[in-house]
Parts: sequence; structure tokens; C-alpha cells
Amino acid sequence: MPRQASDPTAEPAAARDKGDALGLATLYHARQRSLQRLILDLPTLAAIPLVAAAFNAAEWMLRAQLSAAWAAVLAFWIDKLRLDGTVAERAVPLGWLNLPLPYINVSAAVPDAPTWWLTLLGTLAAALLALRLRDHYLPLRYFVLFAVFVQATALLFFAVAPDSFPYSASGYLDNGLKTSCGLLWLMPWAHALTYYIFRFAWWKKVSLTLLTLAFVVVAVPLQLALHLYVLSCCSLLMMPLLSFVLGPTVMVAGCIGLYGWAMSWSRAGEQNT
Repeated sequence: MPRQASDPTAEPAAARDKGDALGLATLYHARQRSLQRLILDLPTLAAIPLVAAAFNAAEWMLRAQLSAAWAAVLAFWIDKLRLDGTVAERAVPLGWLNLPLPYINVSAAVPDAPTWWLTLLGTLAAALLALRLRDHYLPLRYFVLFAVFVQATALLFFAVAPDSFPYSASGYLDNGLKTSCGLLWLMPWAHALTYYIFRFAWWKKVSLTLLTLAFVVVAVPLQLALHLYVLSCCSLLMMPLLSFVLGPTVMVAGCIGLYGWAMSWSRAGEQNT
């Protein structure tokens, strides 16, 4: 009986068996460690929601100062970038309460023909660049292709019905501020469910939430000022890209990055190696 030709590039069976065994052992030990670290005592269970609620209470007490700080930063950049707009504070209804927030009164034009064609060329160039990326950069390729898809839909809309775009620059920025407030409100509870349950020292748990809230507080007005500048220079054609790709997505990615860094901190009972 003739022998079948073997693939010279195939991995030996013994190596595959050792690799599978090592992978299963790693998964088993990781599962055991995770189960051990998720055993919570009653004081910890009681403290988790109390700490998250304390952060929310502090945010509510500082709401006026936060609104004033955001308004000052936005007004500063509108002046420095020489944009045509004003910033004022107003009360936003929140159930039976009122939340003070800045309101940016600005306008952005619909794209003209040169802007539309230049954006089309840039979108095609980004698509070609993404397709030429090596597989090593596969996540970046998918991210760029998603951005290309969003921008392509915007180009199609403004090519067909440019005067029917239902959003304004002021409304977009107002929604961005409201979304950021929601992120600030939910972040302590997200950490309570995904970080406070692990055996970190409480000062590390509180530090992660403080760092994340500080990041959002500082980044929000800077991001919105940049978005306003892009809308003023490149028209409303950029709004879908800013909203779906370079808006809350970037903010959440930054929060996830801080969370990932905090997960590398040493836990209670561990020794630094």
C-alpha cells in the first residue's frame, strides 16, 4: 500500500499533543485562580455598592463646578481657534432634577463640491491602505475599514440629499456632553461589577475610578473642541465619522485601557515578582 505524502510544514503530532496539554493546563489553573479570587466576604459585598454610590453622590455635588469648567475650556478653544460660536450654561431636565451643562451655539455648513470630492479621495486612499496592511495589523485594518464604511455612507447621503441632514453642530455637541455625563455616572458601577469584586486593596479600587473619572473629565471638552474645529473646517460631512468612530468609542477605549492597566496591579496576598 503506497504511503501518503506528508506535509513538511505540518506540526508533529507530539508537539501538538504537548501544546494542547499545556493549553488545557493553563486554562484549568486560570479558572481555579479566578474562582478563588471571586470569593467575596460580606463586608466587601456591602462596600462595593456603597463606594459606587459615594462616587455618584460626589459627582452630583460637583455638577455645577464641572459644568463651569467644561464651559470655560470650550470657550477658551473657541476663542483660540477663532471659531464663530458662543458658550453658555443651561439647565437640562433630568427627571425631576436639573443638570447644568454647557451649550455651544455654533453652526457648520453642508459640504460643497470640492470638500465632497476631496473626502471621497481620502476615503478611497484609506480603504486601499487598510487592504494593504499585513495580517499582523488585522485589528487596525478592521477599524479603518469600519471608518471607511461610515464615511462612505456619509458621502452617499450628502451626494443624494445634502439639505436633508437632520443634525446640527450645536445638537451634536450637546448630545456629546449628555453622553459624557452618562459615562461619568455609570463608570463607578462598571468598576463595581468588574473590578471591585477582585482582591485588590481598596485604595487601588478607588484609585482606578478616580483616574478614569479624571480622564473623562479632562478629555471630554478637548475632544468636543477638536470635533467642533473639524466640523467648522470640513463641514457636516465629518459628523458621522466623528460620532461613530472618533467620539464615545475613543473615550470608552481609554477607559478600557486604564482598566487593563489596573488589572495588572498586584492583588492582596500576592508578592511582586
